[in-house]
Amino acid sequence: MYSDGEKVYIEDDDICLTCENYVKDFDCPLLGALIQGDVFIEDSLIITKCGMYKEFKRVLHIVRKKENENDNSD
Repeated sequence: MYSDGEKVYIEDDDICLTCENYVKDFDCPLLGALIQGDVFIEDSLIITKCGMYKEFKRVLHIVRKKENENDNSD
């Protein structure tokens, strides 16, 4: 994670990319503090442990088309 002074950038190695607070709710206290300017990043850091981390797991299901569905051959 790093900042250019106006924006906060999350890198591939940060656990933020799999955190429910970021992915689902966009309600991360750390990112909120960085965006508001309450906390500053001088260089860059990789977030590997965070007390506010909640893992977000995506659950995908394959939906199969029924044979007669969308059959408009009247």
